[in-house]
Amino acid sequence: MTKMERDPQTIVLTGLVESIWDTLGEGWRAIWRQVGEDFYESMQEGGRDLSTPEACLNSVKEYFIKYGTLSDLTYELEDGEAIVKVEGCAFMPTVNYMDAHKIPEEYSCPYFNSCMVALEHATGNMYSWTRDKDEAGNCHAHIKRI
Repeated sequence: MTKMERDPQTIVLTGLVESIWDTLGEGWRAIWRQVGEDFYESMQEGGRDLSTPEACLNSVKEYFIKYGTLSDLTYELEDGEAIVKVEGCAFMPTVNYMDAHKIPEEYSCPYFNSCMVALEHATGNMYSWTRDKDEAGNCHAHIKRI
């Protein structure tokens, strides 16, 4: 079986992911949360509306669609919980690499981390999330208030 050539961006990203995992192990979760904070700050600096749960989730969607890293993000809000669905994830080569190299991908999703951090800023509550994979490139997460 022939290996597929990987693009330079995926090589850089998978190399960083593997190095961080090798160095920090389970402690790498804090880094992914910070990535969500960085995306939040970028959206804030861009003047996006992050004032309410609905507004912040719409802003996360618009932000990532603008940069072509997903095709759609939908959500439902109910009783302090958000169910967020992502379609057309551009990071699938990295996800597949993580799976193949037994690197846990839980908590590494930039979309769900950004939604979680934005909800925290909008509501003043802390959140956590768990993800369920759907077909390739699509998944959804339950973002719950803790």
